[in-house]
Amino acid sequence: MSESEPFVVIDRPEYVVGTPSYGSVVVFGWHDAGETPAVEIRHMWSLVVDTNGVYNPGFDIIGDLNENPWRYEEKWTRWISVEEGDSASTTIVGDDEVLEINRVYVFVVQARGPRGSVTSLFEKSTNARQFVVRPPSGPLMIVSEALLGGARFIGLNLNPERRDLPPGVPLEFKWWADASSYGSDIAGYRYGWDISNLDEWDAPFIADAKRSLEVEFYTGTHTLYVEAADLGGKVTRARFEITVVSFPMERDLLWVDDFYSTDFTQVDWAHPTETQHDDFWTDICSRASGFDSHRDVYDCAENIFTPPDMGTIGMYKNIIWTYSSSNDCWSDIVAFTPESQIGQSGNDQLNYLSVFLMVGGHLWTLGRSERGGGLAAVLPLNARSYPVNVRCEITGNRDDCSGDRSGVYSMAYRDYCVTMIDKIQGTFRTDDGMPQRIVDDHDAMSYAYRDDADNVTSLYPGLPEHLELWDEVTLPGRYFWPDTLSEGPGGFTYVECYDPAYWMIRTNEISQSCFHPMYRMMAVSDASVLNNCTVALWLTRYADVVPDVRSGLSIAAPSVHMGLPLWFFRRSQVDSIAGVVFSEWGIAP
Repeated sequence: MSESEPFVVIDRPEYVVGTPSYGSVVVFGWHDAGETPAVEIRHMWSLVVDTNGVYNPGFDIIGDLNENPWRYEEKWTRWISVEEGDSASTTIVGDDEVLEINRVYVFVVQARGPRGSVTSLFEKSTNARQFVVRPPSGPLMIVSEALLGGARFIGLNLNPERRDLPPGVPLEFKWWADASSYGSDIAGYRYGWDISNLDEWDAPFIADAKRSLEVEFYTGTHTLYVEAADLGGKVTRARFEITVVSFPMERDLLWVDDFYSTDFTQVDWAHPTETQHDDFWTDICSRASGFDSHRDVYDCAENIFTPPDMGTIGMYKNIIWTYSSSNDCWSDIVAFTPESQIGQSGNDQLNYLSVFLMVGGHLWTLGRSERGGGLAAVLPLNARSYPVNVRCEITGNRDDCSGDRSGVYSMAYRDYCVTMIDKIQGTFRTDDGMPQRIVDDHDAMSYAYRDDADNVTSLYPGLPEHLELWDEVTLPGRYFWPDTLSEGPGGFTYVECYDPAYWMIRTNEISQSCFHPMYRMMAVSDASVLNNCTVALWLTRYADVVPDVRSGLSIAAPSVHMGLPLWFFRRSQVDSIAGVVFSEWGIAP
């Protein structure tokens, strides 16, 4: 019985319709794809010449090979046993030969089976490639830093990426490059800081040099240079320019009013008017020492929804940031671009709130957190299906953790120590085991209770035991009236939840050691899976940092995050929480 013909499929470079452009050094790779296993292979490459040996890019050389294989016998390599390893599955064309620019070439792979049968049909889409040689600009290189984000570079002439930072922030860059788009591979990398003459830079290219040593700067402007070279000697150069800016942290408290409203006629109390919200937070902030309502309030809406600049942030030791559920300055600052999406989409704005925490500033962040608001703002739009694992699902819901895991560098995971984000109102996933989410009279929050089991919260007995809705917003007929006959949801819904037990157990996740719940919620229904889910937490990642500022040593203390807006809650309880926070920050009167 005769065996079927073996054949292989070229998978490197990937097949594209037409005549692709490759560089002058091309890496070809292939895999066995026939019913009969290949025991030997051979390959050939050639300038596209006609039957007279004359260069003719329009000649169907692959068709002629199929019809007249004898004409090409001398061009093949020797037969290579598959037992020889890589040499039987990959080769480089152009390293020992010269591929001429703007000329068309062909590359073909043939397989032989155990009984001697050989591939007799060659096609561009499988075991043959016809390509034109073009000079590439250089490999694509991505350079990233966990705090500063990343950027894409190609060639030598791109402008530098520029970032401003306060003194003493530790930085560690990493990078990788890819030349597969034009058929080549990366030979090596090199990097250096503040190189005065690039023409005399003689550092060698090293294949595994893909990370910088940690560095800190305290003054001046410093530039990181990273170069990647392909097998043909083409180089891409990346430049990251870091400027150290003043961060005096002289003032006590800034309130960033990022909770958008207008002075509409209040009817159902589903949302505060602008004046109601301003009065509420101005009253709270005015209890802090040193707060000046004419100087220490930044209203995002009055600044065309542009966030405060880093210079403004750097003036303060403590910041309260109240955000909206969408279209706010908060989203611009905290949005995180996954490593796999650098240069394609995302946010170029430096997340200076992470920087602020790292140098010893204190944050109290909170606001309307339903749907895409709150910490969910770190997620790309396509990943906002809840519950979502920030560590494993930064690019969208998955069945495992094998994808892009750069979410560990997002503010939600790294600085706030949150692993899982969930909502009362939002878009919910449809995985097996995902319970039906019912907002009205079910998952809506009834009240929150203090988590005395947490070893940080237990240090603050002055926190109210319960956090309950303000009587004004729960009167009969109003939006959050708990009577299920009302037009509202029968409970509070502008809530974001963290590390929900029902999904942490389902996915075998455990909370980070720095995750410290302050308050947990109880839903309207005893059957809700959101019962006992964390809705407010302490931020302790940088609690021991004490910056040396000109006005004296600031306080080492935790920060606070709440996945709900406090305006809707009982004033006496809110006042108690503010008193504890301000006392801990050293700004209580």
